[in-house]
Amino acid sequence: MIKYLRYRSNYRILGQIGQGQFGRVYFAISRKTGEFVALKSLPKGFPTNRFLREFSCLISLHHPNIVACKGIEYHGQGRYLVMDYCEGGTLRDLMNFPAELSLKLCLDLVIDILAALEQAHQKNIIHCDIKPENILLSLTADKWVAKVTDFGIAKIAEDSNNKGAIGYTGSPAYMAPERFYGKYSYACDIYSVGILLYELIIGERPFSGLPGDLMLSHLNQRLNIPNTVPKPLQTIIIKALEKLPQRRFLSAKKMLEAINIAKYKLNINRENIKLFISTNISDLTLQNKNFIEIDNSNKINFLINNNENIYLASQNQLIKLSKESKQIEIIHFNQSINSLKLLSQGCLVLTQEKEEETYQYYFHYFSENTPFKRLEPCLEIESKNLKFSCDFQENWLATISQYDNDKILAEFKVFNLKTLSLLNSPKTCPFPSQLISLDKRYGIANFPRLSQGNKRTYFYLFNRRGNFIKGFSVPLLISELTPNKTNPYELFGVETVKQNYGILIKLNPLNITRIPLEFVPDFIMGEAWGYGLAETTGNLLLLDRYGNYRGKMDLGIEITAITGLNENQLLIATLENKQAKLLTLDLIF
Repeated sequence: MIKYLRYRSNYRILGQIGQGQFGRVYFAISRKTGEFVALKSLPKGFPTNRFLREFSCLISLHHPNIVACKGIEYHGQGRYLVMDYCEGGTLRDLMNFPAELSLKLCLDLVIDILAALEQAHQKNIIHCDIKPENILLSLTADKWVAKVTDFGIAKIAEDSNNKGAIGYTGSPAYMAPERFYGKYSYACDIYSVGILLYELIIGERPFSGLPGDLMLSHLNQRLNIPNTVPKPLQTIIIKALEKLPQRRFLSAKKMLEAINIAKYKLNINRENIKLFISTNISDLTLQNKNFIEIDNSNKINFLINNNENIYLASQNQLIKLSKESKQIEIIHFNQSINSLKLLSQGCLVLTQEKEEETYQYYFHYFSENTPFKRLEPCLEIESKNLKFSCDFQENWLATISQYDNDKILAEFKVFNLKTLSLLNSPKTCPFPSQLISLDKRYGIANFPRLSQGNKRTYFYLFNRRGNFIKGFSVPLLISELTPNKTNPYELFGVETVKQNYGILIKLNPLNITRIPLEFVPDFIMGEAWGYGLAETTGNLLLLDRYGNYRGKMDLGIEITAITGLNENQLLIATLENKQAKLLTLDLIF
């Protein structure tokens, strides 16, 4: 009897992130290091010679603008190429974003691509499929870095004159004319980059249509470049898109040098240009506007709601408003309210009072099934500073307490929220800027760090047993993130240094989108339809869950807190004539 040993992969697959011409690509994490990787699946039956060609191309190329191959992973269904993971998505994702890219960004991305091709060409490798989908992006503190991937149909230069079957493999929209009748050279890649440059600057490709129409256009149609494109860049595009390969740039290096010269002539390197130039955003239409009077002269600082009740916090008052009966109940605390967290069956209130050199923090748990008048705290913690998070389903409460301002270390604890028994032995860790609950099993801690000009934010997952799991970092400073109510694995925040950029982070798979903002928001809410951003002055901006603009509005009132009620309804706290009010808005997106 033969026994088969089950092979345990070195990587845990977290989800599929794409599907290419010859296989699927998965988002995965290393079981040993916790590092994120991309696994390109090569199914059974995939020609071994093609597999070895791509693998040999990748391992021979070592360049910051080429996605590196870390090795081969065998599994029960076939083989994977283990590759770098790029959290910024593809160049196509960036080009499809509803904002105009700055000219500097467009040229810098093309320079990255040409630098990668220069190295590939030096190794006698012709990529043969340069297109936005095969350019991946990684973030830095102030830009994107383009990385070339997918060498699946790459050719070796020495074999390019060998005659094979007439036909082509690749993307007709970006293919050089000679590719349509089976010829390959370095100039093919130059032509593809020319199409990319044209599309980045102008917003559309020079030729369009079905594959047959595209072939005729590449072979015969004259190039039309709008006069709005600066002359030095027009010259570069024309030369890169010559019909005859010998008339194009002699190498990727020559085209790269030409773009750098054009940047210098146009003074683009010295321009203080935003990464995005925001496009016009349509105004929202207000359908209904209703005020709810609150007998309170203090500003409402916190506002949350569940299916049954609305909870408001104002200085040392907690206000409960029934959605159905509009009945109001108020509790007065002896301490000021520091935070208010929504639970599935109630809310958790954190109050604080100043001691000599520390604060005394009190947690108060309110359930829909218990009387609202209870004032006794369920948990007390003395600390210099405190961060906490709780599971919406009321399973656990995580706290990090800082006992000495001069030391970066703090104490991390996880409690059973219902019994308040410790679920772990206290652990020592750095003090974070935020703790976030993701679901009933996991939370995440946020650690921004600025060291010797290196701006990074480190994220560490922790489980309900109080154990930290290896995390990841992004080259940005982000101190506060707002999770989406329907999917807490989607987070929205604002860059700490460049506050005119919003950051949308999706954790599975990891994807980061940088979004230009018209103002720095004082309030952020994450709803099923997307994200609402507001200023205290009354400006309101709505984005969908992918970061696309949905609309904007100037409400003309002071906003003190905001939350979503239903799919197209907002609840806004305002202070009018020294009287706290709630404003419900029905919006037409």
